[in-house]
Amino acid sequence: MAPNLEPDDVELATLVAGMAHEINNPITYVIGNLNELAQTCAAMAETLAGYRRELRAVTGETASARIRDIEGKLGELGGMALAEELLADAAEGARRIRDLVRDLLSLSRSPSPPSAPLRIDDVIEQTLRLISRPAAARAELVRDLSASHTVLGDAQRLGQVFLNLLTNALDACAEAPGRAHTICVRTRDLGRGVRIEIDDTGIGIEPAERGRVFAPFVTTKPPGAGTGLGLYVSRRIVAAHRGDIGFEDLPGGGTRFWVELPASPVPK
Repeated sequence: MAPNLEPDDVELATLVAGMAHEINNPITYVIGNLNELAQTCAAMAETLAGYRRELRAVTGETASARIRDIEGKLGELGGMALAEELLADAAEGARRIRDLVRDLLSLSRSPSPPSAPLRIDDVIEQTLRLISRPAAARAELVRDLSASHTVLGDAQRLGQVFLNLLTNALDACAEAPGRAHTICVRTRDLGRGVRIEIDDTGIGIEPAERGRVFAPFVTTKPPGAGTGLGLYVSRRIVAAHRGDIGFEDLPGGGTRFWVELPASPVPK
């Protein structure tokens, strides 16, 4: 761990990292098995549909009654639709555990990330590709990427920051239904740095919550829908890159989260 951590912090971080790794291994197996089970359920549903067709072809008008008898037991248990619903719920729960483990691992890492020159627009574009599918149903994504300065940093960890901010923006839009939403991602050069802004037209942040936005284990999402660590971890990552992060209300509703990072030194 980094030398500026207190001994107790090092011990706690080591414990958290160990627990997170221990949880991460079995949950990876669970998610993999659930994915396989989903494919099996789909194949079973298709097979049952084939049996129905063949039975009708062989028995004619008497098929419907026979099919009802054969599928009676399955119907008593809720049928394939219930099985698929339970499977989807289990997969979502497993993914939430995986996300919590990811956040816990971020807390246990050294606050001094490895640094390499990188273009922030490249990191943004890669992150946008990850959310393009879920974003399509919630909001229009608008790009305004014009930063040219490079920054020194860890692309993976900065990508985690932008993923957290974009996911929160999507959730904010989803919580304000009934109108079209837009998420605008903007980058630009500062005098000696780069500024990233993520604007959304969602529900905004309640005044009572503004002072706790970056606190750990604080979330306005329904129980089980968020870890309350995303923004806390993001602030730690940005601080480790010698940057700053904040938010502000937008005229007409919605929120802007911004990140400012120092530009990498120009080689002499």
